[in-house]
Amino acid sequence: MPRLSIFLLLCNTPFVAASNINIATDFWEDFSNRNGTGYYFSLVERIFPDYSYTAHFMPYPRSLAMLEKQQVDLVFGASADEFDKANCSQYLIERDVTDMLVSATFANSYQSSDDLVGKRVVSHLGYDWADSLPEGTSYDEYSDLSQMIKLLKVGRVDAILDYRDDVEALLDSSPSLKGDFAFIDSVFGYGTTFCFSATEKGAMLLNQFDQAMPLLIESGELHQIMMDQTSSDEDYPY
Repeated sequence: MPRLSIFLLLCNTPFVAASNINIATDFWEDFSNRNGTGYYFSLVERIFPDYSYTAHFMPYPRSLAMLEKQQVDLVFGASADEFDKANCSQYLIERDVTDMLVSATFANSYQSSDDLVGKRVVSHLGYDWADSLPEGTSYDEYSDLSQMIKLLKVGRVDAILDYRDDVEALLDSSPSLKGDFAFIDSVFGYGTTFCFSATEKGAMLLNQFDQAMPLLIESGELHQIMMDQTSSDEDYPY
């Protein structure tokens, strides 16, 4: 059984256990499941077998802020350019790829990201796809996916950058949101890794992570862990 404690709300109790890794993460299906399973948790167990760990589930932007404030030890699926101070590994654990929801009409004419020039594109808070978009694209972020879909449905935005699985799950559970939509898969992507706090403990954890990762990559074990946990290597970075 995983040595995992799960909190849906972050407590104000100080985190003091040196042998415990405090993790801030959003919920991502097959990557960081609320029951402590998934690709990210499997990597923690494989690389840090002598540690216990506690997962605090929260929106992704808040998890970044918690690491920046050194209130947790680890954030999943991040990159160094998202922090002023953090210990981020040079070894990628995945290539984060976003899909795009658009009207069926727009999908029929879409050929490349240049077609987004002059369009209104939205995504989740903290996803920060602005640098990937061509100059001349309007970009905003919202906390609520259903709100974004409603805006797309009435023509107030032209495209939503989000994961197809998450959008389809919401549309299936809320039929009133459905419209004449289409998906464009794998529009943008960037590499992500584990980022640790800018503390002595964070530096120690990073060192252990960076020693283990080349062995996992070269042996094929990293690829196998992803396949076992997600049943796909679409996001595998090597």
